Amino acid sequence: MAQKFLIALAVVAVHVVIILAIFKGCTGDEPAMETAAEQATAAETASSQESPPPPPALPAGLAFEPYSDAYFTDRQQALPTKVATMAQKCTGGIAVDLSSRSILWAKRPLDMQPIASMTKMMTAFLAINDIKTSQGALSLNTTVPVTRTAAAVGGRQVWLDPRETFTIDELLKCILIRSANDCAYLLGEFLGGGNEATFVARMNAQAAQLGCKRLLFHNTHGLPSAKGECMGAPQELAYLAGILMDVPEIVKWTSVRREYIRENTNKKFFLDTTNTLLKTCPGVNGMKTGMTNKARYCIAATCERNGRRVVVVLCGCPDRASRDNLGKELIEWVYTLN
Repeated sequence: MAQKFLIALAVVAVHVVIILAIFKGCTGDEPAMETAAEQATAAETASSQESPPPPPALPAGLAFEPYSDAYFTDRQQALPTKVATMAQKCTGGIAVDLSSRSILWAKRPLDMQPIASMTKMMTAFLAINDIKTSQGALSLNTTVPVTRTAAAVGGRQVWLDPRETFTIDELLKCILIRSANDCAYLLGEFLGGGNEATFVARMNAQAAQLGCKRLLFHNTHGLPSAKGECMGAPQELAYLAGILMDVPEIVKWTSVRREYIRENTNKKFFLDTTNTLLKTCPGVNGMKTGMTNKARYCIAATCERNGRRVVVVLCGCPDRASRDNLGKELIEWVYTLN
């Protein structure tokens, strides 16, 4: 009996040694590698735990109060039959007399909708804000070297070359006249310390500080992103466009029909405005057009006649002509009202 017990004990010991050896070989001295999905999840988790950037200070010297839903007074009036029929084609919009802060027409004014390149209004606003609050570290003449990532941005562009350098003012010119996506990315990347996402986070922080709860930005240019479309409500976009009318560094370009860059080279490049209302509607001085497949054709149009300011925002128009025709009709209609 004792002999059988010793044999059994020896067999068990051998199995234990084998198991330990196998276990050691499986664990080794190097940690197991995470899968790509696990690494991405960990990175997203770490990113979500980071504190959001503090809201940037408002530009010095601009006199306006933050937005609230009570900022404008609802004084809507019936549209002329022709204009009302035209307005059926858009998914949303608003016509505002900025001088009296009166909403005279609206369609889904507080519903967030895709805004495409109207995104660039906040890009430009924050860029000027950065200059005004930089204590002289930045100016419109600050030079920005083109990066490969900016040069690779698609859509409407000026075909940036990584061998080039532009001033902030030249980038704003390209953004606000031609709606150049590559220049919007480059400007945000530069002012974000080399990271466009940092600047975009500040765009959202700036919107929040302005009181705009229905503006959401995923990038600096408004192109569709992996996170979706940049979004905004017509009423808050009207407020933002109104603010920009008080920023001369912006209006000097939004009011221009044609300009150019690379004028001192053999590659002079003309910048033609995307806002055709500058040509067809007297007093129009901005502000930004936009178009993506989901946003369709949209615009924030600003106008000033004899000191009276008007802004019209349209979202989701089926084509450029219907957008521009409706925008012009709404502006003209507002000026017929007392």
